[in-house]
Amino acid sequence: FNWTESRIVEWEKFAELAKYEPESQKPTVKALLIVAYSVIIVMSLFGNMLVCHVVLKNKRMHSATSLFIVNLAVSDIMITLLNTPFTLVRFVNSTWIFGKAMCHVSRFVQYCSLHVSTLTLTAIALDRHQVILNPLKQRMSLTKGALSISVIWLMATCFSLPHAVYQKLFQYNY
Repeated sequence: FNWTESRIVEWEKFAELAKYEPESQKPTVKALLIVAYSVIIVMSLFGNMLVCHVVLKNKRMHSATSLFIVNLAVSDIMITLLNTPFTLVRFVNSTWIFGKAMCHVSRFVQYCSLHVSTLTLTAIALDRHQVILNPLKQRMSLTKGALSISVIWLMATCFSLPHAVYQKLFQYNY
């Protein structure tokens, strides 16, 4: 019993623990997951695209705060399209079927969206803080808002890349 055999036994234990419970394999559960995820995907896309459309078409809504809200919607659209469907298929199939590249992309999108949302909400809070503390000062310009969003995406990308790069796809042959 050498080191290699020990590692194989460890991986076999890991693969067994990583499998989903048999309940997730039942056709009823699969159908419910598909319906629930489909409703979430459609509602997310509709609602977030509507937010983007309304803000972009309505000239009165062109402000830094509205840009931040559009940024939140774009982040939600990104995770809705590039993460949620793949998560559904992984749950239904109890395994990842999309290959190594999509494994990295999906993980990157998941973390990037999380960081973009968190940083954007922080920027909104800081903007509101400034408006409350200095009500007579000029509000944040569209240019500063766009620059802030660029910095947010740059930071989110930097924070998310390690998760994507070091994501491992374990292939277990039964």
